[in-house]
Amino acid sequence: MKASYRWTIFAVTVFITSIGLMAWAAVFPLLNLWVRDLGISRTQGGVLFALYYIPGMIVALPGGWSFDRFPARTVFLISWSLLLGGSAVMSVAPTFLVLCLGRLLLSIGLNVHHVGAPKLLAAWFRGRKEFGLVMGLYTWSYTIGIFASLNALGSIGEHHGWRPAMYTVAGLVAVALTAIALLLRPAPETIEESASARVPFRPQKLGLALWLVALMYLFYNAGSDSYYTFTPDYLVRRGYGLARASYLVSMYAWVAFALKPLFASFLNRRTAPYFVAIGSCSAIAAFALLLPHTIHAYAVSALVGISIALTMPSLVALPAFIVSSKETGQAYGLCQLFYSLGFFAQPLIGFSIDRTGQYYWAYALMALYCGVSLVSAVALRVLRAGD
Repeated sequence: MKASYRWTIFAVTVFITSIGLMAWAAVFPLLNLWVRDLGISRTQGGVLFALYYIPGMIVALPGGWSFDRFPARTVFLISWSLLLGGSAVMSVAPTFLVLCLGRLLLSIGLNVHHVGAPKLLAAWFRGRKEFGLVMGLYTWSYTIGIFASLNALGSIGEHHGWRPAMYTVAGLVAVALTAIALLLRPAPETIEESASARVPFRPQKLGLALWLVALMYLFYNAGSDSYYTFTPDYLVRRGYGLARASYLVSMYAWVAFALKPLFASFLNRRTAPYFVAIGSCSAIAAFALLLPHTIHAYAVSALVGISIALTMPSLVALPAFIVSSKETGQAYGLCQLFYSLGFFAQPLIGFSIDRTGQYYWAYALMALYCGVSLVSAVALRVLRAGD
């Protein structure tokens, strides 16, 4: 197998991850329609989104270990079959409980995918000068998926209803599953490793530095994910149409998309903690500026875009910078496990909105979550001061 095939692997990984993120982010533009059509509360909306986290508490570490032990293509096919089933169930759901069932199936598959995708890229690009750039560009898929969800699904939902929007998601997931079956291959060096090594399951031995990275995964994503979930509804309350509100929130994607290659070019084991710290500060500033009606939502989206461009590539690259190649699956599994603990974050924010009828406490909580990410990044830099 030619080493140049690595760029095909990169393209396929970005493509399928974009579709996975589009499925994951369907809650953002469609929440308002589920509230209207199914009669759910916004607290239930927070629970619906937070259901994504529950499977990660169970499957993230075993999923990461399975990527260390078994062929990646096999694990991906299983996880994406579950993702397809979950999307299909959501598209025909007659009640909130059935919608939750579909969300759980989708979430099992996507949690495993999020462990395997960076592991796959690390296997193909580790030790190459473009490694930091590749990991940064991989997170383009997060931006593409969320942008497509907020705009395409928001527009389909507004004009045709939420079921056609979810039919679109299920069709795209089927395309991604086909791409995995036809195009994914293991890195040449991992073929020998899988035949000769038996990797023990020992996440407790991965080191304090990785546990700090896992805290960043938890709290930064709890803050930014909550922003995507509740801000379209907040802007609708301010008088915007659903499609317009979703579009305004999605504008962060243009900034993030443009800046990720620039920031990722300087991404390495020394700069990554600084990038997370600065990105967390940018997110906190965005949440504070959103509430005054004198600040246009475009300015807030620009700050969120800067935050995402700095933070997400760094979070994705840090586990591969810290642990050996044979244990990156478990490392990403631990981070995904911590990310899944965000289950408790969004229902709390939804409850604060339902209880007070206001968004002030909601954005204060989002800022608090990103504040913990900031402190963890500073602690990591101090711990690894000699690097």
